[in-house]
Amino acid sequence: MALPTHKYISNNKSNDKNPAQQQTHQQHKRKSRQETTSTIKCSYSHASCPLSRVLALTLALSIFINAPASTQAVQAGYSSSSHSSPSNNFAGDNRKPAFKNCASYAPSVKEEQPERTYVFKVEAVDPDPNQEITYSIVQSAFDRPKFLINPQSGVIVTIHTFDRDEPIHEKFVFVTVQATDNGRPPLDDVCTFNVTIEDINDNPPVFNKAHYDESMSENTQLDAVVMSISASDFDDGNNSIIMYEILRERDFQYFKIDKDSGIIYLSRPIDRRPSQMYTINVRAYNVVQDPMQDAQIEVRIRIVESSIKPPSFVNPIEETIYLKENMNEFSKPIATLRAVSNMPDKPEVIFELITGRTEQTNGKNTFVFNQIGNEVTIKLGKSLDYEAITDYTLTMSVRNTFELAAEHQIKIKVEDVNDNIPFFTEVKSGTILENEPPGTPVMQVRAFDMDGTSANNIVTFALADSREFFAIDPQTGNITALTTFDREERDFYNVKVTATDNSASSLFDNGEPNQGNQVFRIAIGDKNDHKPHFQQATYVADKLLEDANTNYEVIEVKAEDEDNASLILYSIESGNVGDAFKIGNKTGKITVNQRLDYETITEYELKVRAFDGIYDDYTTVTIKIADVNDNPPVFKEEYSKTIQEGPIQSNDCILIIEAYDPDIKDRTADQHITYAIVKEDHKKFLTIDNAGCLRLIQPLDRDPPNGHKSWQVLISASDQDGVGTSLKSVKAVIITLEDINDNAPFLINQMPVIWQENRNAGEVVQLQANDYDEPQNGPPFTYGIDSDASDDIKLKFSINNDFLYANVAFDREEQKEYFIPIRISDAGQPRQSSVSILHLIIGDENDNAMTEGSSRIFMYNYKGEAPDTDIGRVFVDDLDDWDLADKSFEWKAGYPHEQFRLNPSTGMITMLQGTAEGEYQLEFTVTEDGVQIKRHSVEAFVTVIVRELPEEAVDKSGSLRFHNVTKEQFISISRDAQEDVFSKKEQLQHLLATLFNTSATNVDVFTVLQNEHNTLDVRYAAHGSPYYAPEKLNGIVAQHQQELEQQLGLQLLMVNIDECLVERLKCESSCTNELHKSSVPYMIYSNTSSFVGVNAFVQAQCNCEASFSSHIVCLNGGTPRYGAQEPCECIEGFTGAHCELVSVGFYGNGYAFYEPIAACDNTRISLELAPQHEQGLVMYLGPLNYNPLLPLSDFLALELDKGYPVLTVDYGSGLVRIKHQHIQLQPGRSYQLDIILQKSSIELTVDNCRLSTCMSLGAPQGPNEFLNVNAPLQLGGTPVDLQQLGRQLNWTYVPNTQGFFGCVRNLTINDRTYNLGMPALSRNIDSGCQRAVAVAVSFGVDPNFIIAIITCIALLLIILLAVVVQKKQKNGWHEKDIDDIRETIINYEDEGGGERDTDYDLNVLRTQPFYEEKLYKDPHALMQQGMRQPNDIPDIGDFLGGKKEHCDRDTGAFTVDDVRHYAYEGDGNSDGSLSSLASCTDDGDLNFDYLSNFGPRFRKLADMYGEEPSDTDSNVDDDQGWRI
Repeated sequence: MALPTHKYISNNKSNDKNPAQQQTHQQHKRKSRQETTSTIKCSYSHASCPLSRVLALTLALSIFINAPASTQAVQAGYSSSSHSSPSNNFAGDNRKPAFKNCASYAPSVKEEQPERTYVFKVEAVDPDPNQEITYSIVQSAFDRPKFLINPQSGVIVTIHTFDRDEPIHEKFVFVTVQATDNGRPPLDDVCTFNVTIEDINDNPPVFNKAHYDESMSENTQLDAVVMSISASDFDDGNNSIIMYEILRERDFQYFKIDKDSGIIYLSRPIDRRPSQMYTINVRAYNVVQDPMQDAQIEVRIRIVESSIKPPSFVNPIEETIYLKENMNEFSKPIATLRAVSNMPDKPEVIFELITGRTEQTNGKNTFVFNQIGNEVTIKLGKSLDYEAITDYTLTMSVRNTFELAAEHQIKIKVEDVNDNIPFFTEVKSGTILENEPPGTPVMQVRAFDMDGTSANNIVTFALADSREFFAIDPQTGNITALTTFDREERDFYNVKVTATDNSASSLFDNGEPNQGNQVFRIAIGDKNDHKPHFQQATYVADKLLEDANTNYEVIEVKAEDEDNASLILYSIESGNVGDAFKIGNKTGKITVNQRLDYETITEYELKVRAFDGIYDDYTTVTIKIADVNDNPPVFKEEYSKTIQEGPIQSNDCILIIEAYDPDIKDRTADQHITYAIVKEDHKKFLTIDNAGCLRLIQPLDRDPPNGHKSWQVLISASDQDGVGTSLKSVKAVIITLEDINDNAPFLINQMPVIWQENRNAGEVVQLQANDYDEPQNGPPFTYGIDSDASDDIKLKFSINNDFLYANVAFDREEQKEYFIPIRISDAGQPRQSSVSILHLIIGDENDNAMTEGSSRIFMYNYKGEAPDTDIGRVFVDDLDDWDLADKSFEWKAGYPHEQFRLNPSTGMITMLQGTAEGEYQLEFTVTEDGVQIKRHSVEAFVTVIVRELPEEAVDKSGSLRFHNVTKEQFISISRDAQEDVFSKKEQLQHLLATLFNTSATNVDVFTVLQNEHNTLDVRYAAHGSPYYAPEKLNGIVAQHQQELEQQLGLQLLMVNIDECLVERLKCESSCTNELHKSSVPYMIYSNTSSFVGVNAFVQAQCNCEASFSSHIVCLNGGTPRYGAQEPCECIEGFTGAHCELVSVGFYGNGYAFYEPIAACDNTRISLELAPQHEQGLVMYLGPLNYNPLLPLSDFLALELDKGYPVLTVDYGSGLVRIKHQHIQLQPGRSYQLDIILQKSSIELTVDNCRLSTCMSLGAPQGPNEFLNVNAPLQLGGTPVDLQQLGRQLNWTYVPNTQGFFGCVRNLTINDRTYNLGMPALSRNIDSGCQRAVAVAVSFGVDPNFIIAIITCIALLLIILLAVVVQKKQKNGWHEKDIDDIRETIINYEDEGGGERDTDYDLNVLRTQPFYEEKLYKDPHALMQQGMRQPNDIPDIGDFLGGKKEHCDRDTGAFTVDDVRHYAYEGDGNSDGSLSSLASCTDDGDLNFDYLSNFGPRFRKLADMYGEEPSDTDSNVDDDQGWRI
């Protein structure tokens, strides 16, 4: 049942009847003490003790209480240890804590408060000194906690949000708090009180009816009662008081309402006819406005004729009905009402017991009614509970035939009965110390009765047993002892307590009150009355190493005490020199506290004390220290030596190094020292033996750039011959080098030196030199033209002392620069000399007139997003090249181009943002006016070709890295070159077009970037319709690398630029390439030609392959499904998560190229194999050719050898071959293979077999740790000549060149699924493993069964064909149907008409049937051309070509027109049909929704034929759209 508040309010009111009900434990102790004083009994007889004995006992008590000081001093002496002072709570009596004023605790907390709201603070005191009291809340483990108490402070806060109102009814909560001291044993006291949940105004009023529709007679008089409304509020007290008002809207002026009762009166004469209605809005609101709570309802009052009367109740019940809460006669009427309709001709009425909005208004159908005629009875519908609801207000409504109604309210009060049995609180045990006198309090029990009135809920207590040992106070529940207990005799008692309420039970028909019983366990607590004693008189810890760690446990001492409640504390009293050790005061474990030193002290003798608070005992602990090697060697002195640089003259010792071991006391004994050179780079110059002899093995260099005047060599000395736990010391030995003349001088002039042309002969520059030797071996220097210099140099230049002279005047147009060899000699002995090159440039003077010039600029505009970009200068033909300041530039005729800007000073041309793709002819006028040149003007012509490059081209680009070429050399053409000469860039473009079998216009070489080490990175893309995959581009180029190098005259360092290819060059661990792209282009200027390319380059990222993007990419025509478990919705047959075609078949003579893998420190490869042959190369990942500039030999090969998988891996430093010999792969079955490549191990497993017998493991050879390959991953075989490649790369094993025969499925590398059915480049493959027999055999279906099925199908087809032929003959289908003839004489005018077809034999125009070289008809192949990557742009050329090809393949079609030779830009010439594209269509082909994807030029068609209009007005011509 619920726990209402009112019964406990009444319980509090009844305190005058039972004042001990809430008496505290402390109050009971005082009461017991008074009773004991007044009624002391004699222990020798049952008679009262004589007065003398009373006085004697009183005197003894006073002596005990007022103990002499000497006794206190003795007690204090037990606790005077300097190392351990036990707590005072071990001395004297151990008494219970007690709560202060528990009976007066009446805390409260408001409902709906947040958790951690403060409630109350309890406080308990303990008469024992130095006690720490801990508080806790006692409750059942199954109850949800609602309060939290601070264990130290006793502050109680909420951890639950209370709700006082319906339906929860949390009006108060009982809380039992326990206070526990820290004595031995711990004692406690409990206090039970209730926390009142205070109401807040958190509920708005609720109208007791959902709607009010009433009637009013048309002759109702003013101030007459029209109706009444009522509302309820779940809140309590003032928060539940409701007032009413009519809102000033609608028909409010006709009525008024009593704000307290809710009765509505008529306030204005009725002015409406019968059947019309008045509508008002009534508001119910709380008197308490904090916060404002209200509700509104619409009231409709219908006007009826005066002759129509509402029904009325006959003799309604006005008195309150009283019901016992235990009433269970559900068939007995509680009340009977009778009503009349007041309409004689319609006497029928209908009763309704209104279901209110609250439980008090019958919201839960506690009462039900039954109508018989014009009479209704009310009965009980469910059980009553006084503790939940004390009164009900029932509203009975009666209506007559005219829908007029009357209501009557019946008040019902519920009377409380004794239907609750008292129950005890959560406290179930207590404690009393042994040897305590009779009358000592033991514990207090609490019981409560949940009945609602004091007549039924006053509880008294009695003992059901153990009355000879304990007594209980009937009102307070305090249990006291009647005797003195001995724990050793009996350590606990089970005491049964009975709680009885104060009236006859309504649950049992015996006239007795209700009783509750509970057994409590009373434990007899132990007192400290025994002395502790150690188990041993002496403890010895032998051979404690002197280097033992701090807190290392040395030994444990143990003392025993017969008192189980005594806590023994340990302390070290003496012998602990330097606090070397410490002891756990409760455990007795002795541990190291300070650093030990055998050389200082070798043995400790500790005196250890055990103290239980009153008594103590002592023992001796001897700890012996053992010596360890804890002192490193010591060098005897500082060492330094001066020697002469240069060649080694002898093998003698430079120095003798000596060190000794401090742990060896005898310095003359063998010290067991070993010596070594510390730094690795010094070991190639010096060596030292164990005798300390330091020798040179290579000359030390004194001079820059790699030498040092003084060398600091670190020498290490290790004791114990350098083995075991040897210690090491390091000493710096200084070796100073004396200089010899072993370096030649060299020029240090700033270069290049500029000497103007046309200048007279004279002094050019003063020569400056330097020498790495010391000054005595350096200057003065002697200079001269080298004797090996050319005659031209000797003629034109001379040297006098340290000055260079020009002997002639120079013409820059004849020669622009000179490299002059100058021999320089120093003054040392022996003399050293060398030749330095002086770079001299002839400065230009404007002494040549310019002439007309033309140039060409090619620019790639990435995605059409290039900003304003400098693309090149205006070129004129001029032998001078330093005369830009004498020139000015302007647009020819003064008309600038709207897409370009010209810098008049520099001639730089800037292409403006938004310039469209195309070819632009720009014309300029250049004017020159110099000192030696008269003012004149010429014309200059610049052709600018702008080509937009889509993002797909960059993403799918191939890449090349050339060696020993500059970007200017790559793009430029010599001025005097013939017209048919091409630049290296253009040559590459044509060579790539030939390799890819496409037009040169379909190849874009769009990036040319200069790198360090004179390398050049080039990126290119190629396409037919979609752009080719980079694996195809790089794979084909790699196979023809040598041919490409020969025709270009350049060396290729790398095909497919890979910054991770050289191990540890960029990253120490995993390495992945990331392509960076920018819309900001860059310019390469080279006089007659300029190139503006896309800034795209690869950077190394030091992690494994990048995780997938959050953007969902669906392949092969799939569509994303955002929010679904599967990311893509795929076409049937494409089963990968992103619509990959996850299988591919091979026939032993094919291969397929896929994306390469990244260099990861943990690479996981998984695939399924269904072989048809026991031999074959399944996978190859390695170089496609031999590159002498970068001869990397890393490769991986997975092959089958007699059905067993064999994995060969070479990280570039040695080959490991792993052969799996546990499972032999059988034809007709599918197997899963897993490969794991790690730095230190390589693993091959079959079918997830993890047993040691079937796991194949190997370790990489050599220092390399990663598989570094930038070539495509190849499956099924390889086009590479592995035998020749293996010889060139010195492989110790060459993989099998025979291709794989079978099916490969579900290839994943590092959790990435490969799109196997759509390789970048392939030969003789079976996409999807679609051949039915092959698939069936591969996956376990009997071939004989397949053959039987095919035979049955063939028989069925023959039967069907026979039926069709017979039916055709029967129905006359053999007759010619003229309407069906296509493109013949009758209907030929459909194609334009006019031809006389009788003059032609149309059969000669039929094309030959089209056959494609395929092993099977792949159902997915027809979809390949229609499928695009998510970002692919639709190609109208592909669409038209696909339609044409589909029609051409239809060999059953009628005659089609044909042109035998026609050209199509792309893949060369081929025969094809020019027939109407609709000549082979069906209804399914009439869906033209795809037209909107072909760009702006097809929007009109899309609007005409598509189901959906295009998203842009068809009249708008978008210049950025696709052009055909």
